[in-house]
Amino acid sequence: MGVVMLAVACTSPNKRTISELNLLLDTLQLLYAPDTRVELWDVSVELEESSVLLRGNLASKEVYKAVIQKVDSRFPEVKNELLLLPEEGNGQLVNGLVNNSVIHLRKEPSSKTELVTQALLGVPIRILKAEGAKSLIQLPDGYLGWVNTKEVYALDREGLNAFREAEKLVFIEQYGMAFSEPDVGSMPMTDLVIGNILCKVTEEPGFIQVKYPDGRLGWVKSSEVVPADEIFYKIPVKENLVKTALKYHGIPYLWGGTSSKNIDCSGLVSNVYFMNGIQLPRDADQQTRTGRELTTEFESKGLEAGDLLFFGRKATADKKERTSHVAMYIGDGEFIHSAGYRERVSINSMDSTRENFIETYPDIFVRAVRILGEVYEGFSPISENAYYKEIISTTE
Repeated sequence: MGVVMLAVACTSPNKRTISELNLLLDTLQLLYAPDTRVELWDVSVELEESSVLLRGNLASKEVYKAVIQKVDSRFPEVKNELLLLPEEGNGQLVNGLVNNSVIHLRKEPSSKTELVTQALLGVPIRILKAEGAKSLIQLPDGYLGWVNTKEVYALDREGLNAFREAEKLVFIEQYGMAFSEPDVGSMPMTDLVIGNILCKVTEEPGFIQVKYPDGRLGWVKSSEVVPADEIFYKIPVKENLVKTALKYHGIPYLWGGTSSKNIDCSGLVSNVYFMNGIQLPRDADQQTRTGRELTTEFESKGLEAGDLLFFGRKATADKKERTSHVAMYIGDGEFIHSAGYRERVSINSMDSTRENFIETYPDIFVRAVRILGEVYEGFSPISENAYYKEIISTTE
């Protein structure tokens, strides 16, 4: 009996420490990483023999320092084994590039887990860690996810500088190919989608030779690419937003899709704005917190092309607002969106007398928001995004 009491007496302080430390960590997560889609929070408390250990990974130096300081001050007896990623980091924000036309980011390092988003060729990324065939990366919009390691190309400082100074191009067609020779009848190199970024090598009549992040060479039609600075520094206007959006019409819907192979509602909106010089947040609930609110009524009065329309559930006395869908207004009472129930990008109307009116939409309308001409809050020009600033040459 005495032995059992002694064991309980010895373990109780550790149990109390673990309980109190977990409460502190919950508070710190709400403060520093409330949205784990864009802020890595992989922190746990473990008991090993007679020691309490703090383990896991963080990707923000500021968050890492804050967590360590708070834990050390409250629980000096806890052993810190928390890692700041990337472990072998040299301080550069961008340490890799997407090396395939489209790659899938998943919630966990398994191809069977949820697709959270996609990333396009040439997009600057931060490779946080590699676990065999899978790597955890972060995108310019902050999104985190696991990808196939071979689909990204790591950059050291020299490689980053070389990519920054290279003459970059952006693919502007919905879909296309790069070829092994300046001839559409030659062997295809890879497929390409709108928004892919490549480096220019040389050109011949009607074709431009391009280089991939890993050094592969291919040829694209001159008419299908533009200098990257035309996109990075583009000033969005209503007409161009509509023109870009229509390029996605008919693209199949896919939860987590952000490419012209397949796309979801917020992926469509963020891609359209990206091709017009603006980096928006990834998801609809994040996008609804940007720009300026115009109305909470489902009506086209006062709307302009490019305005965003959000749907879901309005806040009530006992329920929080929930935004689950976004569309872009294109004029004449119509909007374009990628809706799961339609299985593709389509155009619908806000006018109940038209055939393409959706009768359920007025009841689930949350608000309309304007991005054009508004203060940059929650979104920014591409040229001001931290990741893209790392790859944009000062001469562009």
